[in-house]
Amino acid sequence: MNILFFSTNSNHYAKGKIDFNMIPSCADEWSHLKQKYPDFNFTVVMQKPGMFLYDDSDETTSQNVKYIFLNESRDTEKLQDSSSLQTEFNAQKIAEIIIQQKPDVAIAVTYWSQPFDWMSIKDSMIAEILRENNIKTVCHPSLTSAICFDKRQTHDFLKQNGFNLAKGVYVHHEMFYAERNKLSVKENIYKEYVFSEIRKLKLPLVIKDTMGLSSFGMDVVSTYEEAKHVLLSKKNNGDRLVEEFLNGISFGIEVYGTEGNYFVTDPLVNSVNQFGLTSPKQNVKLGPVSNSVYKIDELKKEILRLAELLDFSGIAQIDLLYSEGVWYIIEINSRISGMTQTMAISMNLSLLELILFSAGLIKWNGQFSKVMNLKFPLLSRQKLEKLFSKKYVKAVNQIENHEAKQLRETGYSEIVFGQTEMFEDLMSELEELNADFSEDMEKIFYENSHKLYNLIK
Repeated sequence: MNILFFSTNSNHYAKGKIDFNMIPSCADEWSHLKQKYPDFNFTVVMQKPGMFLYDDSDETTSQNVKYIFLNESRDTEKLQDSSSLQTEFNAQKIAEIIIQQKPDVAIAVTYWSQPFDWMSIKDSMIAEILRENNIKTVCHPSLTSAICFDKRQTHDFLKQNGFNLAKGVYVHHEMFYAERNKLSVKENIYKEYVFSEIRKLKLPLVIKDTMGLSSFGMDVVSTYEEAKHVLLSKKNNGDRLVEEFLNGISFGIEVYGTEGNYFVTDPLVNSVNQFGLTSPKQNVKLGPVSNSVYKIDELKKEILRLAELLDFSGIAQIDLLYSEGVWYIIEINSRISGMTQTMAISMNLSLLELILFSAGLIKWNGQFSKVMNLKFPLLSRQKLEKLFSKKYVKAVNQIENHEAKQLRETGYSEIVFGQTEMFEDLMSELEELNADFSEDMEKIFYENSHKLYNLIK
């Protein structure tokens, strides 16, 4: 079977600006996959960096996969259609390149981006063209990706379909400043309406960019005057969603599957930062959680209903909050998430295998194990390899931004470890890591790990 993975990018790419170091490497993962499934032939059509599919820090490519890079002319010169030799690759052009490869199935491998988390929309547009050309494709519909991208659409969809969510007010940026350059307008009625509606919400409040990535750019305020100040400040340069800030425990859950045949995982519990938000660069993940006190079966039924309504195809992730016995949906991501690799390791699968499982191409034994995703500061290659030498450490990743202007933006390392039957054994491994890497283990992550364990044990 000829399996093609495609991965796109909307941002300018410059090699060396951001380095991704992964252990095991992508080349090792491809080798493992080909050895395990020799009847599968793999092709990757991608715009760099192609996260999870290609080792950008090592220009040697795996012999177990055929790469077609869309960023560099030397790689596209081999393509049949010379009109594809462009610096810009829209959905139509990429679909044409994929069609030339004559895959039996094409699978979108969509990841996150800043400042706009919208790459799933581009992949969805490609998928629509592929399906029109009778190519079996695993990728979410365009409407689904658009709903997940725009937090206002997400909010409206959840509300219309009876899911539990925080109450909120949408702030249309152009209308909020509609009186600008209009001398005949004495007062902005829309702005007055927005403030009136915000005052009906229960404090504290969280103010979100409707198109941003994760918790980046969010503000948590404890008074209405603070909310007003944020919305009237220069920071308010786009549409916003003002929601009630729910107090509770943060979780994440994923869905894998296509065409109504879905598998919903058990959730992972997340730590939060000082503002009560989950931060991709700071949080600890632990699980999967199956404790009946959290009404997991009830949650999974609702997530299955969500998957069917949105017609998911592939991998999707949902941010959740458990508050006073009720599950709330915070955000939906129609892509691979920061928890996907952790969940794959819990299932004793590589990330590439999980992608194949989500496409219905391979089976899984149905057994979860306990794992933790733990953050470290930037580390030397020697220390990364020392971490991975621990038999219970299953993956080590490092993201380093060489053009960061602030220390907190320079990057981080993360490890996924465990695969134990009991949480107690997992915590014993944490203690060993804390002893062996005392100079590098940050106190906040160590303490958060214990807080999460005490919540779900």
